[in-house]
Amino acid sequence: MATVEATTQKVQRILTAEFTNIMLAEKGFSIEYGSTRVFIEIREWTPDDEGNPRSTVYVWAIVARQVKPTPELYHWAATKGQQMLFGGVTVIDADDGTCFVQFDNTLLGDFLDPLELTTTVYLVTFTADDLDEFVHTEFGGKRYTDE
Repeated sequence: MATVEATTQKVQRILTAEFTNIMLAEKGFSIEYGSTRVFIEIREWTPDDEGNPRSTVYVWAIVARQVKPTPELYHWAATKGQQMLFGGVTVIDADDGTCFVQFDNTLLGDFLDPLELTTTVYLVTFTADDLDEFVHTEFGGKRYTDE
């Protein structure tokens, strides 16, 4: 089974073989693309039935920040934001009364293969880069690259 350390090493090998602009992040790795940044975090998951460690790979990207939380935003995130083929939109409350909007997807670290990880990173990145214009226009806030 896959410990966080073993999965982190595997993810690093896969990412460095595919991408040239990888950066270390607080909980894993990140890649900047267009007006967003995708984060790849390796997390511990519950042990299997035999007590072996397991892990997940959480891939997420910033769609917008400092967005005013409104019923319309939450409705969009809960409906249209969940109708993507891979991944979904999450709204996270910030301490300043605004919120973050992100697009994310989770993979099992135990069975991870290179094509699955790189495809997920591309899908999350491209989707977030497309969605940030819509969210910014419809609900306000700032894109990742906005000052």
